[in-house]
Amino acid sequence: MVTSILIDLAQRETKNNAAKFAQVLVPELQRAGDVTQKSHKFAGFRVLKAPDVPSVLIEVGYVSNRSDESVMGTTRWRRGMTSAISRAIDRYFKESRVDHKPADGR
Repeated sequence: MVTSILIDLAQRETKNNAAKFAQVLVPELQRAGDVTQKSHKFAGFRVLKAPDVPSVLIEVGYVSNRSDESVMGTTRWRRGMTSAISRAIDRYFKESRVDHKPADGR
């Protein structure tokens, strides 16, 4: 029973961290290109349920959509998206360090 409670607490914290990352990621993606209005959603995909690793699923387009496929095929678009994701990751970890700074300020 204790193990179950501890796993639940870890999963809850991990889900909260994933949501915090998504809040950082979405604005970066919006700067790089078109993003749907309600772009941050929760899903029960097994790969997103690790108890100890915050995770997000980034869906940037559909290869079955000719317009999306055409844009995704350009170097400029790919660089823009990868740069946006990279900036979001850097910003997330920078902000996480500030949030988890020890009491002694180190």
